[in-house]
Amino acid sequence: MTPVVPDAAQIERRLSQILQRDSANVGVGASMDRLTVMLTRSCELRCSYCFVAVTDDAHGQDAGPVETGIPRGDIAPATLNAAIDLLMRSSRPRLALQLFGGEPTRRWDVLSAGVTYAIEHPARAGRPLELLLTTNGVGLNGLVEGQAGRLAHLRAPEVVVELSWDGDVRGNRFRRGHLLTTEAVNASLEQQLPALIASGVQFFVNATLPPAAASEVEERYHWARSLGVPALQLNYATGMAWTPAQVEAYLVGLQRVLLHHHRDPGQMRLLNWQNGADPVPLCADVIIDVDGSILQMGGVFHEKRFPALRAAYARGDVRRAEAFAGLRIPLDQLWTLTEKTLSADEWAVFSDNVRLGAAVDLVVQFTRRRLGLDAKRAS
Repeated sequence: MTPVVPDAAQIERRLSQILQRDSANVGVGASMDRLTVMLTRSCELRCSYCFVAVTDDAHGQDAGPVETGIPRGDIAPATLNAAIDLLMRSSRPRLALQLFGGEPTRRWDVLSAGVTYAIEHPARAGRPLELLLTTNGVGLNGLVEGQAGRLAHLRAPEVVVELSWDGDVRGNRFRRGHLLTTEAVNASLEQQLPALIASGVQFFVNATLPPAAASEVEERYHWARSLGVPALQLNYATGMAWTPAQVEAYLVGLQRVLLHHHRDPGQMRLLNWQNGADPVPLCADVIIDVDGSILQMGGVFHEKRFPALRAAYARGDVRRAEAFAGLRIPLDQLWTLTEKTLSADEWAVFSDNVRLGAAVDLVVQFTRRRLGLDAKRAS
């Protein structure tokens, strides 16, 4: 089956639909509220496609309120609890909490206490809760001396681990070592993967491809299958300029992966079959920074690439917020606000990244329709 790439008009229509409907995950009509929390600014790696201002300065210290600039250090336990309290004040029937960084396992004490606090929170009132831990995997179990046994703590049914791992040594070349080498990270992850699979912890691998790796989508898919990875999400890097040729290579590669997986799924779930998510740069989620600041996700996620977004996306302080409802900005307003905030050159990169997300969504729709997997039609 020949891959079909959406044209510019189709992408614009899909983008318009996404903006008008608001977030499919946490928008006005959604049944879930989700909150992301930064546990630390520290990380063992310095990935070339990561635009979070990670630093090991003040690691191990509670970050206090910061009036201007980017905070350093780690979230205080009381601030994390205040963030969880805020989420639990949501009236929606489903909740999700993402623990982020930096590398959140570098503050395992805060992380493990926060997981317990969220699971046992009385205001949860029996509602379904997903706790997503985004990690580079270095601190999970046995990869750093003296940290064995962490996987046991993550077996709670609410916990899902998102393991950021981009491929073999070549595929992982954009994840640059800082406190340890890239080669050491990859070797350790490959060594520990069987134990992770056998542990009973729910996890998936998130492989990110920057523009320079646009033609490697199929390679990353087959790499994950060769290792017995149970679930995989292929993702494109944002904050970078993609050429038309790179966009086409990525979309064609993704469609080939979808077709291969349809013919032969093996034992691996391919999370890319799900469509309708927000285009990555325009994520509608709310995030709490280590100092307690509340922002739209991109205010932290892109703070080095688009620094003006931090102030524009500010939504208050978690210690003074009374209600979770009303914190997030609807996607159409976020789109307009972002265009007003960024320079022309920055907006060109940002908006093209969003259009790539809309194109990815269309590729999944096209493929599902051509395979007769559902009745949903692409626009």
